[in-house]
Amino acid sequence: MNKLTGYLGTYASPESLGIYRFSLDLKDGSLSRPELYYNAPDCKYLSLDGAMLAAPEKKGGLAGVCLLDISAKEPVLIGEAFHETAPACYVTQDCGHLYTANYHEGSVLVYDRSPEGIKLAKRIHIAPKAGCHQILLYDHYMLVPCLLLDSVKIYDCDKDYSLVGELTFPKGTGPRHGIFDPFHHRLFLVSELSNQVFLYQAGETAPREVYPILPQGAVYHEPPASAAVRLSPDGRFLYVSTRFADLITVYSIDGSGLHQIQQAGCGGVHPRDIILTPDGRYLLSVNRTRGGLVCFGLDPESGRILGLCSRVPAPEAVSVVLA
Repeated sequence: MNKLTGYLGTYASPESLGIYRFSLDLKDGSLSRPELYYNAPDCKYLSLDGAMLAAPEKKGGLAGVCLLDISAKEPVLIGEAFHETAPACYVTQDCGHLYTANYHEGSVLVYDRSPEGIKLAKRIHIAPKAGCHQILLYDHYMLVPCLLLDSVKIYDCDKDYSLVGELTFPKGTGPRHGIFDPFHHRLFLVSELSNQVFLYQAGETAPREVYPILPQGAVYHEPPASAAVRLSPDGRFLYVSTRFADLITVYSIDGSGLHQIQQAGCGGVHPRDIILTPDGRYLLSVNRTRGGLVCFGLDPESGRILGLCSRVPAPEAVSVVLA
């Protein structure tokens, strides 16, 4: 397979009308110009599970989520549901379910997912303006980073999503996104406000280590805000994007923890999502404000970013998935 198909989620604007599709050539890292794939504003975060693509959306003053089958040339709408006052900031899926995290409402919605469509199964109210920013699924647990509460709520999916635990942080930390290692032994959690990586061992509620992302004493025009966190396919390297510093930070991972090995420019302004190709040879960065979608070459052995391969326009793009 010499090419991958990618999809971009975007904020609503005159230049961005929904979900966009592009291709990535694995021979040289060249990108095709994204084209509108599904017309619905504020489809800002994407989740791909097989041929099922889910995204928040807004239609006629209603906010909710849509589920698309992308196995054919044109998208097929499997279902949509509107139960939110504003589009969610995060969507994910697993076997039979679809989940949304709503930053402003401070809630998580769970949907039953089937070939016939989606149906609301559970609404979990956390707190008004809790800043719910992600949903992490682990075994039969659901972890919800709440940026504005400085906590990660832990729910038991087998017990009707009852609250069973919490990870707490100092005020002003702002936990945003996390990722488990391939064996679910360790959790790497990135904070938006304090720009740190917290390393947890599975089953523990206190971090083993806390790593700064930015150089001590560095000065920026606006407060930096770390956003996305991704692992290399072999689990040996961790990548973090930071807005307003406009950087991608690379860490190596070993038995003792993380070691920062590189900080490189994101190829634009306001990097939001990043993603690696399955072969570990390329990294894509979505720059919302300026720079568009860019592709960098990677050295799979060292994990380091090598250089820019390609750039294409992507107005207001904030998330990316690869099929």
